Amino acid sequence: MDHVVGRRFRMRARIITAAVLTLAIAIVVGGGWAAASAVPAGGLLLAYVTAVIAVVTTALVLWRGTARLTAGLHALAVAHPDGVVFLGRRMPPVVSDLPAFMRAKGLTGVIGEGWYPALADYRGISAWSPGRHPRELVLVDWIEVGEVRAEHTRSVDGDSHLSVIVDVRPYVLPLTVEVGYAWGLVTMPLDAVDSADLVTTVNAQRP
Repeated sequence: MDHVVGRRFRMRARIITAAVLTLAIAIVVGGGWAAASAVPAGGLLLAYVTAVIAVVTTALVLWRGTARLTAGLHALAVAHPDGVVFLGRRMPPVVSDLPAFMRAKGLTGVIGEGWYPALADYRGISAWSPGRHPRELVLVDWIEVGEVRAEHTRSVDGDSHLSVIVDVRPYVLPLTVEVGYAWGLVTMPLDAVDSADLVTTVNAQRP
């Protein structure tokens, strides 16, 4: 990812992660003090233990999901230092010809609805499996890529999403994806400014 976009995202992610951890510490410490001070302490102690378990479980779930994506992003960035690394997920309510494209390529893998590490480099735009050893799932060569642009799209359920539209030749329906990044406990889409900057950086990778 472009270092400016990545730096802006990491700054926001640090703030969110710090806020979540601060809240968790406040619940654990404050709840423990209240439970210890209560007379009788039975009911409050049970509520405190339940709250601690919920906080720890939520933090672990967030960390585990983000950790695999972060590991994939880092591995791709190290292996492809001249490329642009980011997260992408296809917009399920918006129909595209991606399944037909993959069948035409003889690819049997399935791109699900979650986040995937993505790479734009001299070859084209590719999606990879998350984790420390990412595996390339699909590559759209630059010869097959038409316009890449960011715009608001309306899904079949009526919601408006900021998406990146990738025209894939010779298919009629473009690939519509949401772009994002991961750091700390945070996995989230990029905002409008970062999405536009990312599109500019991706297009600059064209040979």
